[in-house]
Amino acid sequence: MSKNREFNQEIDIVMRVMRHAQAAVKSRFIQDVVPNRLTIVQFNALQHLHWYGRDNGMYVNELGEHLGLAHNTVSGLISRLEKHGWVVRRKCEEDRRRARIQLTPQSVALFKERIEYAVDFWDHTFGQLSPVEQENLIESLNKLKQVMAKPVWPSYAQLHPRDDDSLREKFETDLDELAQAKLKLVGIRLILAQIAENRNEHELAAYLNQAASEEIRHTNQIFSLLGHGEHFDNLLSSLIDEDKVVYEELLALLDNAPCADEDEELILLRQMLEDSDRYKRWFRNVKKQKNQ
Repeated sequence: MSKNREFNQEIDIVMRVMRHAQAAVKSRFIQDVVPNRLTIVQFNALQHLHWYGRDNGMYVNELGEHLGLAHNTVSGLISRLEKHGWVVRRKCEEDRRRARIQLTPQSVALFKERIEYAVDFWDHTFGQLSPVEQENLIESLNKLKQVMAKPVWPSYAQLHPRDDDSLREKFETDLDELAQAKLKLVGIRLILAQIAENRNEHELAAYLNQAASEEIRHTNQIFSLLGHGEHFDNLLSSLIDEDKVVYEELLALLDNAPCADEDEELILLRQMLEDSDRYKRWFRNVKKQKNQ
């Protein structure tokens, strides 16, 4: 075997050991701590705030860019974390309309706990070596550290360019997310309006219906600005695809429902399945006619 090949194999071993050590510490921490308090997504959000927003916090859109999540998704995530005392929203001094998300002492304590897990891991690992082996390993690691290049991380601005095209693209993405969020509000308001009518709260029902109507108008205006009207066929196809997903979810719910055949929940699910099947046939016929 050539010296180069032997050297490459040794380098591969070093890299695998480093990855294994990182994974071992993280997995042990997540297994012991995270399931009892946080979801993995929530923990990732806290971790990014710990890395990049420890001093001044982060805006919701900044955190969303780091996590690769939509603005409304991150807003909901932050609300749940805030409810359980992991983060706090603080008004920005430069712009009181905006808030920065900051870690609470509870979150800071969590990351101190992670350091303790790492110390315990290395203490247990090194404890299995003899004193001479420990001394030799530490000496080798110190030499490795001395010859290593100091890491230089790219800045936030480098990772998220602010040229005109990038800013425009991000603005349009945010507008689209806003439109989707407003569409959800439409459905909720219409449902609450029906409930209010059934409770004879007619004034409240009228207000909710009016608000839903205005949300529809706002969403239409956003879609017009984004040129969605020019892509109507694509939007219709997306709607049909979404209906297929809902149909499959209904089938799965029916298969796994822990109810008797005459239970109200099961009757409702069957009715929803029939309605969904009817929508699917109707949309399929409409699409077929448009393609002729």
